[in-house]
Amino acid sequence: MTASLSAFALIVVLFAIPACKTGSDPGVTGIYQTWDDVVTRWIGKHKEDLYLELGPPNLHPKEAEDGTVEMVWDMTIDRMPGQADEYNTLPLYGGVDCQLIFFADKEGIVTSGRRNGCE
Repeated sequence: MTASLSAFALIVVLFAIPACKTGSDPGVTGIYQTWDDVVTRWIGKHKEDLYLELGPPNLHPKEAEDGTVEMVWDMTIDRMPGQADEYNTLPLYGGVDCQLIFFADKEGIVTSGRRNGCE
């Protein structure tokens, strides 16, 4: 009886763990094939998760009067690494002259992005 009660308790705990998760989910779903893939994968996601993925922008974010924010990662200068660096998921080519520029709305959702260079 004790073994089956222990097994039941373990099953309940395993099913309860995913239900406890709160907050947003970082956007990494695998290795980025291209720099365009880095940009397009983040459209519609939270900028806080983007910061976790790429590290904080290394050029000062610019906030417009309407609350939108422009964020720039210049991959050619020193920056604080993110999860993509830690897990080596960034593209293997084209980082020599690379800037990633993202725009987020006042709610912090990435609405658009582009790359500059990254050839």
